[in-house]
Amino acid sequence: MFVFLKGINLGINDSKQIKMNHTDAVREIVKIIPESQEEFKESYKTKTPFMVISVFTKQIKKLIKNHDQKILMKSITKMNQLYSKGDQALKNAIENIFIYSLDSLTFCCEPSYKDLIFSKMSPSLQNNYLRQVYKSGI
Repeated sequence: MFVFLKGINLGINDSKQIKMNHTDAVREIVKIIPESQEEFKESYKTKTPFMVISVFTKQIKKLIKNHDQKILMKSITKMNQLYSKGDQALKNAIENIFIYSLDSLTFCCEPSYKDLIFSKMSPSLQNNYLRQVYKSGI
């Protein structure tokens, strides 16, 4: 939105980018994985960003286990979007739940499948993962 003064565009953009919160994230996750709606019916699972990302991570774990590559790739793309457009609380939840769980989620995967998952992650999520791995001394 631009500010106008007596019909003159001053070129001042006063719109602020609205960040996605955990309630928005629930709606986005259900679009990708409709079965997750059942789990989100339990209200305590939608109260905080950490609970929302925990549910999403659990759903991603199921997708990996079931080799549901199509929905898995859409889910990783959605996680990228939630991270890039999310508010700070949502970003913290993704870093502390999803990124932290990646090794255990992909532990039993074939190396090529694991590479596919990591290649679908955004550079910022990949960097965050590497930061956690190096910080832990592994």
